[in-house]
Amino acid sequence: MGAGTFPDRLVLRDGQRMLTISVDEVVWVEAAGNYVQIYTPRKTHLVRHTVKAMEDKLDPERFVRVRPSAIVAVAVVKALNARAGGDYTVVLEDGTEIRSSRGFRDRVEDVLADAPGTARHALTNRRRRRARAAARKASSQAAIAPPPPSLTTSTMPTAHGHVALAAS
Repeated sequence: MGAGTFPDRLVLRDGQRMLTISVDEVVWVEAAGNYVQIYTPRKTHLVRHTVKAMEDKLDPERFVRVRPSAIVAVAVVKALNARAGGDYTVVLEDGTEIRSSRGFRDRVEDVLADAPGTARHALTNRRRRRARAAARKASSQAAIAPPPPSLTTSTMPTAHGHVALAAS
């Protein structure tokens, strides 16, 4: 393992013993209190670790964090289904459904945009809507530009009425 590369095997402490799991076997990872459950086709491993630490050990080209408590192997994603509110349901090959969260939406869209399922059109449409909304916001802010300070006059309330203030 050189600089910038990720391990082929995870070596994790499981109580008094060391557990070795091939990265190719990892289907998904889920937080479980102070532990993580590592799901493989043969077994689910429960180890004292954090999701963040697991994310750091896994190649971001092969794994994507879909919510604060879950990481999914990109290769086992069967479908990505859009949900109301801007999040997704990630469907794995074994039928497991994992709901993503909006905070990880951009990363999920970037990594899983080519996944099969109904989300490809939803991804394209959502990105178009967000781009149009950003363009409208930018143009409306430009259209509401305040006049130069030398031309403005305002009134300021005082205890005895209003006083006109002219900017110079």
